[in-house]
Amino acid sequence: MRPFFTLAILASAAIHVTSAAFDCKKAQIAGFAYDLSALARDTILERNATTAPTITNTKYVINPCAPLQSSPDSVPKIDQCPENAWVCRSVTNYKDKEGARLTEVNSVGGKSKSDEPTLQATTSGSDRPAEFHWKMSGAEVDGVKWSTDIKFVCNKGAKNEDSPKLVAFKDGLLELEWSVPAACALGDDGKDKGPEDDNKDGDKGGDKDGEETSGGGFFSTVFSLFISGLVLYLVLGVMYNYLVVRATGMDVIPNLAFWREFPYLCTDFAQHIWDTVSGRRHGGYSVV
Repeated sequence: MRPFFTLAILASAAIHVTSAAFDCKKAQIAGFAYDLSALARDTILERNATTAPTITNTKYVINPCAPLQSSPDSVPKIDQCPENAWVCRSVTNYKDKEGARLTEVNSVGGKSKSDEPTLQATTSGSDRPAEFHWKMSGAEVDGVKWSTDIKFVCNKGAKNEDSPKLVAFKDGLLELEWSVPAACALGDDGKDKGPEDDNKDGDKGGDKDGEETSGGGFFSTVFSLFISGLVLYLVLGVMYNYLVVRATGMDVIPNLAFWREFPYLCTDFAQHIWDTVSGRRHGGYSVV
């Protein structure tokens, strides 16, 4: 009964994860919030290459937030990007006095309704990531699994309307780089906040923190040195008395007589200070 119950829980959890809709406006990456909704559109990248006697046009259509919009009904089904594709690649040949010929179209990201992108970032401490990766698997063509890897770079000087840069398409992997403000993590106020803002915040409190901790740092260093010296003194003293003097028991403690009298010395010193401060100690001679 218990194994069946466990499997039921795991199955329900798996369904919950796969059915959750990806929300570009509330993306979570490495513990930081992002709003990518400004990029929720079909963006087209095209590259032409001369392949005599034709010209080959390679077109990529990307939407990092949702599956691509459906093609018009006038476009034959066989020439359309696959349904549920988030990234599509198509290749068209052009020849003088001849019409365009579509030779290839397939998904480079997204295959089914449950597919969602994977967002990954590397952070250092509490600093917001300067970049993150958007990854998604696509179709399998001739035994090669196609996929997309978009490197988003936080750039407040750019515009969200800017298009990504095509880095490469090799062995089925499409690599893009997209430098936009939307790639910056949100601050506590819900506004874009880049890595440079973290540095500014650190600079604001840096001098004050330095002033507050400089005194404490000095005394803690002195105290650490004192404790280290005391421990070293005791260890070396015990080793000397045991190995050289051949002492045993309590006699291995260096200067044992002093440590026995140490509590009384401290008491006398404290009493002396108290008498001095309270005015009980007076100068002159006392009658014997």
